[in-house]
Amino acid sequence: MKNKAVIFDLDGTLLDTLPDIAENINLMLKKFGYPELSLKEVRGHIGHGAKNLVKDCVGVPLKEDELSERLKYYNEIYTASSSPKTGLFPGISDMLKEVKKLGYKTAILTNKPQETTDRVVKEHLSEFEFDLVVGQSANVKCKPDKTAALSILEKLDADPEKSFMVGDGETDVLTAVNAGINGIAVLWGYRDKNVLAESGAKCFANTPEDILSVLR
Repeated sequence: MKNKAVIFDLDGTLLDTLPDIAENINLMLKKFGYPELSLKEVRGHIGHGAKNLVKDCVGVPLKEDELSERLKYYNEIYTASSSPKTGLFPGISDMLKEVKKLGYKTAILTNKPQETTDRVVKEHLSEFEFDLVVGQSANVKCKPDKTAALSILEKLDADPEKSFMVGDGETDVLTAVNAGINGIAVLWGYRDKNVLAESGAKCFANTPEDILSVLR
């Protein structure tokens, strides 16, 4: 019999990474002579991968080599920072432990670069022993492309109809739709409910406990 699995987004779902992301984005902006942004402004750009984050936060047209330079700098300083301001959202720890007890395989699928993802997970989530942790790389297309999600289910020998994609962004909602996975949109992250609903979300979680209510 096939397994059941829960694939979690990272930023805005399991971890509140916004303070560290914003700090390092602003260090990048300052270095290259751009105006710094507020937390709210950075928040609106999270979720589409580091390249799009940097491009959107710069806010002016860039040549490809200019974008690559700014992206490289941002990724280097963020990865090296060890994310000191990042932490689990309230209730996440207990929820993750219970998901395992319910017999689900667990994975992380994020548009954050793989190297940075590995560092952040090691610093803040290592105790939960995810079966797979997948970030963006040359071999992994960003969400909402379904390829990585389906690859995770295949590696975990999981049935899509018994599996879930949990995330706070429209990319997560669309990934679930594209991959034929049940979706749970969380409301403590970086997108408002109306944005998620417009993307096709039908199942919402106000708290981590609400996720368990769906999984049980």
